Amino acid sequence: MSLSSREISKNKKFQTALLSISVSLLLIIVKVVFGILTNSVSVLASAVDSFLDVMASSVNFYSIRKSEKPADHDHKFGHGKAEGLAGLFQTFIIGSSAVYLIYLSANRLMEGEKLVSVSWGIAVIALSMVVSYFLTRHIKSVAEETGSLVLSADSLHYKFDSYTNGGILAGLLLIKITGLDIIDPIISIFIAALIVWSTKDILIESIDILMDKELPPDTVRKIEEVIIGFNPEVKSYHKLKTRNAGSVKFVECHVVMDHTLTFVQSHEIAEEIVSAIKERIGNAEVTVHVDPDVR
Repeated sequence: MSLSSREISKNKKFQTALLSISVSLLLIIVKVVFGILTNSVSVLASAVDSFLDVMASSVNFYSIRKSEKPADHDHKFGHGKAEGLAGLFQTFIIGSSAVYLIYLSANRLMEGEKLVSVSWGIAVIALSMVVSYFLTRHIKSVAEETGSLVLSADSLHYKFDSYTNGGILAGLLLIKITGLDIIDPIISIFIAALIVWSTKDILIESIDILMDKELPPDTVRKIEEVIIGFNPEVKSYHKLKTRNAGSVKFVECHVVMDHTLTFVQSHEIAEEIVSAIKERIGNAEVTVHVDPDVR
């Protein structure tokens, strides 16, 4: 039996979240080992960042499973807002990692410890940078295909992992060339500032979902075009309400129909409007109320 498009989308999200966790675990082991060998705060901080990635990705996996559960007696609109909650948690995790990076770097600036085996650190960070780059591309592709906020957040912090690794790599190369170990914590502090800046978009989007913000203007315009397209039977519409919960779009509106139509005819047209909206914007739950054109 073939799977529905929703089932395929759900499976892709599950598989991608598991891939994210597995890759982060592998990077943690490698970075911790070589961070200790090189005595580099940047490499160790990157290992901590990967550990936080595992935590965030694990929460993502749980939230995806939760958000994809069908509506039940206690959650008649489904569980899509679990993704918004996970997005908020991600901003906390990413922000915490940045604060910890600053703490480690400040200590290193004051203590002035020397790095050893810088070449090994360069090799490990270069490998991590390549892995993060390709993982980011894959997660982002799946996030765009499935409309998942959680995977979008996941791709964002892996994207900044690539930036982090790039900064660390540049710092280690400069240290190897110049012998100035102070570059290591300075680069880490700069990267921490970038990480903090990266959280704002996910924070805003997560709050929008939890606060039932309207769908984007272009999506609302498509819905309006569908409704207007049923003129002359549909005279007008009002009380158009839209919102997003996870990857599901919720649409509700009242349409005013010709009063000479029978109840059955009005109902059939309303069903056609529902189907047309679902086809136009994809993955939507649509409710259309019919009002007569009273004269």
